[in-house]
Amino acid sequence: MMEEKMIIIGTGAAGLSAALEFAKNGVKSILVSDMPSERAQSVMAEGGINAAVNTEKDSPKFHAEETMKAGRYIADPKAVAQMTEAAPQIIETLFSEGMSFTLNEDERPDARAFGGQSVKRTFFAAANTGKQLMYVLIDQVRRYEAEEIIERYTGWSFLKLLYDGAQAYGCVLVHPITQEKKNFYGKVLITSGGLNGMFGNATGSVRNTGAVSANLFASGVRFANGEFIQYHPTTVKLHGKNMLITEAVRGEGGRLYVLENNKPVYFMEEKYPELGNLMPRDVIAREEWMHMEQGKQIYLDMSHLDKEVYEKRLKGVIDDCIRFLDLDPRKEPIPVLPGIHYFMGGIWVDTDHRTSMRNLYAAGECACQYHGANRLGGNSLLGALYGGSVAAKSAMKDESIVENMKPMPDAVGRRADAAGSYAENWKQLQEIMKNGLGIVRCEETLKKTLADIDNLLEKVEREYDSSAEEVENQALSDCCLLGKAMLMCAMERKESRGSHIRSDYPAECEKYQKQTIAEYVTGKIQIHFQKAGE
Repeated sequence: MMEEKMIIIGTGAAGLSAALEFAKNGVKSILVSDMPSERAQSVMAEGGINAAVNTEKDSPKFHAEETMKAGRYIADPKAVAQMTEAAPQIIETLFSEGMSFTLNEDERPDARAFGGQSVKRTFFAAANTGKQLMYVLIDQVRRYEAEEIIERYTGWSFLKLLYDGAQAYGCVLVHPITQEKKNFYGKVLITSGGLNGMFGNATGSVRNTGAVSANLFASGVRFANGEFIQYHPTTVKLHGKNMLITEAVRGEGGRLYVLENNKPVYFMEEKYPELGNLMPRDVIAREEWMHMEQGKQIYLDMSHLDKEVYEKRLKGVIDDCIRFLDLDPRKEPIPVLPGIHYFMGGIWVDTDHRTSMRNLYAAGECACQYHGANRLGGNSLLGALYGGSVAAKSAMKDESIVENMKPMPDAVGRRADAAGSYAENWKQLQEIMKNGLGIVRCEETLKKTLADIDNLLEKVEREYDSSAEEVENQALSDCCLLGKAMLMCAMERKESRGSHIRSDYPAECEKYQKQTIAEYVTGKIQIHFQKAGE
């Protein structure tokens, strides 16, 4: 009889949250990642963590309402309500465990304004919230590592899921240097992050290639809401990717403008006087796109802010701009543009973070839960912490996996050698995805990019690049398939909702107030719509 373990793929906030939930209940787990937790994308989160702590002006119910509104009502309302109800205790627990929140005059965690929210509920640590959060989580995990309750496999890559019919029973890992493979058996919890590498111009880590999610999709696991991609309104092009200028700048009073007749026009404040520069991100990105189509540059001005704000709340932003842009935002505006920042869509999960395959769970950005058509800033870290814990509880509650698993066939390695094709094909995939899933889409563009990705899929099926690693060849094949599914989701949603904007279908349509479900069945991608929670 094989040894079973709880296997966690990904060691950011969601993965560590899951591992800690297992450990506190005396359940052993292994943490798998190609990089240490100190380099997980969660470290890059700047803005904060949402929670309705000020009960006089706020409540978990109101937090849930604003989350659903921003997501245009396609998220699971039960799951969202449970997350917002748990949020205040999450903040309190982190504070008691030593997280270095920025404090108010009462020496309690302070909250700032954030986009799409009418009250201050975003708790933060200057502009380094993710880094401070990960310090706390990593420290706790190390204690359980010393007690051999948590075991780490750092430097290993996920190659493929082991499954039999509708049941997962483990996964195959590969070491990129030695090419050694290991099979691990047990329930699998995926916390592998977003799909940045499939696009290449995202603010997040390009180490998050989307390969794990793509392999699951190719294995028959459902994927949801692939068309909903958040373009952050304030990014700067830098060294082949985009650098984030945190929403905290606007939360502290930063202003967006364009120049007309050499005079600043504060377009968000003029068009949306109630929330102005703190409208939901999809709204701001759309407004910016319209100005950019007219050839205008977008600027973010923070030169008018108080010295105390610079020194205590936004010091990291000042330092990054000076270091990477050779620009001091205390004296001059930052030229910005919208950039891919977050994937609301992901592996389909139910309220308890179970996927469509038994013994397989997902949490964090790789899962579709909580954010609907557009994510509120500050809800991502909250969703990762809460979702990781819920997924672990579900895995502990569910019955153990059954026996009689069949060996998996080798998925790659049978194609003819085409040296050098991996890098070229991956770059082509990125271009297709960027072209098809920009801020504004239309049927003509989607048809063209679907034809392009079909051609790429045929090419990838014919070729095998022996100069690339097996995991890279596998990822290329799987990601092309998932990319096609995402484009098909965008084609089938004939409306504009949240971050999915169709120039040929500009209105929001009630019949599409559902999740978009993509599934790979008997060699074909199938798309249908389904109410969340059903």
